[in-house]
Amino acid sequence: MKNIKEFFTYCFKKTGKSIWNLLKLMIPVSIIIHCIQLAGILPHLSNILSPIMKVVNLPVETALVWVTAMVVNIYGGLLSLFSIYSSLAEPLTVAQMTTLLTMILIAHTFPIELGIANKTGIKVWVMFLIRFGCGIIAGIFLAWFYKATNWCQTPVTIANTFSADTPTWSSWALHELKNYGMIACIIFTLVTLIHLLEVTGAINWLNKLILPALQWLGISSAMLPLTVAGLSLGIAYGGGLIIEEGKRPDVKAKDIFYAMTLMGVFHSIFEDTILMLSIGGHWSGIIVFRMLFAFLVTYIIMRWCNSQNDETFDWRVMTKSYRKHKQTILAQQINKNN
Repeated sequence: MKNIKEFFTYCFKKTGKSIWNLLKLMIPVSIIIHCIQLAGILPHLSNILSPIMKVVNLPVETALVWVTAMVVNIYGGLLSLFSIYSSLAEPLTVAQMTTLLTMILIAHTFPIELGIANKTGIKVWVMFLIRFGCGIIAGIFLAWFYKATNWCQTPVTIANTFSADTPTWSSWALHELKNYGMIACIIFTLVTLIHLLEVTGAINWLNKLILPALQWLGISSAMLPLTVAGLSLGIAYGGGLIIEEGKRPDVKAKDIFYAMTLMGVFHSIFEDTILMLSIGGHWSGIIVFRMLFAFLVTYIIMRWCNSQNDETFDWRVMTKSYRKHKQTILAQQINKNN
């Protein structure tokens, strides 16, 4: 009985902290989105990525959802989706929802996550092109696959639960409170499930299954536990550890790049996956495709990187400060040996 009480006490405390941090972001985002809707700016913003959204068989309005996710974070993007959903001509199908959510999972929270990648020594534009480009490629493939197979064509009905489709501020505020309440329930469910996996040791078991595949991708033994942490918990965890470990003289730039590439396309495999499935995404895209796609992308990049010598690779991919740091370490080793 005591263990059960401690278990749920932990879940409630962590949920409370998470919701508080989210509300600080979500309330301003909600107000901005509502103002955009009232001002009729949404169609103009959607035009920025409308050609891409058409290619991936999504309404042009969903461009704002992806842009918000990339600039803010996943929850900001989802909040945008909830706010515009009722204004769509028709509900998204499960296939369309899966395509959009997979693109978000690959490319999101750029200001923070690209900043972390840059601190590990990778140029921002390199990681941006990989993640943004992979998001588009993934969207194109999933749109083609679901259309060719006629799979997952059932409409996703979230409009009545989440959307704020009335122009009056009072009605909008009431709808937003319902949104926040639903998201709070989702967060609590996520926290409970993840903590249950931790307590039972299931996460450790799943991580052990991943290790052989990471070694096959050329990720060094020094990067393995850090990469697993990133895959499991997110770039903020795995990338944060790599920032320090990458300073070691025995860690090569390619080791860092392989690990950050894999994490960039496929991370937070428990929390984010459960979240997207709860929104209406399908496991075929959210789990199976995203995992296979991430490993394929990393493998292709590894083969390309191995065709270049370390000096050329460092100049093309790594930052000037990283190269300078490595030169300093090398000089110190030479002086030490002499």
